[in-house]
Amino acid sequence: FILIGLPGVLGLLGAFLAASYGSHYGQEAVLRLNETSARALTVAVTLVGTAVLVYGIGSALNWLYLFDNPERWTTIPAAVAAVIMAVVAGFLRVKRPFAVGFVIYTISRSILNALRSIEPLIMGIVFVVWVSLGPFAGIMALTLHTIAALGKLFSEQIEGIDEGPIEAILSTGASRLQMIVYAVIPQIIPPYIAFTLYRWDINVRMSTIIGFVGGGGIGFVLSQNIQQLRYRQASVMMIAIALVVMLLDYVSSRIRARII
Repeated sequence: FILIGLPGVLGLLGAFLAASYGSHYGQEAVLRLNETSARALTVAVTLVGTAVLVYGIGSALNWLYLFDNPERWTTIPAAVAAVIMAVVAGFLRVKRPFAVGFVIYTISRSILNALRSIEPLIMGIVFVVWVSLGPFAGIMALTLHTIAALGKLFSEQIEGIDEGPIEAILSTGASRLQMIVYAVIPQIIPPYIAFTLYRWDINVRMSTIIGFVGGGGIGFVLSQNIQQLRYRQASVMMIAIALVVMLLDYVSSRIRARII
């Protein structure tokens, strides 16, 4: 999973960043071209981009299900979709702004909402089947659910920031980067820290439950003790879990008091 899944996640994030910055500078370049050159460039980029996207999706499906004829799910759909999208792009207006940032935002929110709708316990079961028993399955389950939950909280916090400081910074002639550093970041750092510490507390408690389905950690050992009727050892572990949760709650409250 590390050799395949991690590069895939990093590649997806890199693709989103490249699309965001590439769309901005690419649209500026297209506006400087004549109509014929701009249309040819749009068709070529659409052809290559669609082929790569569809081929990547087909390869992921083939990796999961091991189809008998992989070309039917990779090469052929990629070629057909690329030609169709290139033909459609050839009839569109090429010198009009396209809200790529909004598209990336919508896709990202949809993925995070889909991940957040799955309980960590279910994710733990899936990863136990996928990567076998052990703490790595529990880590992956908690990591995915944490990313989805914090992604929603962080994005909503940015959407709800006060516009006053932003307008004040921009009125002085500041750049976009300066506006983000001096007007946006100071407003989101305190809630970001609070949300992260709160999620940390949730993960500590949830790790015990995920251990019951084979996700490793003290929860897995606690489950074994209960199944083997060793209730004295199980009760000691339950007390230790409660003490750890209380200690982490105290530490997180002190951190919030000093930083926020």
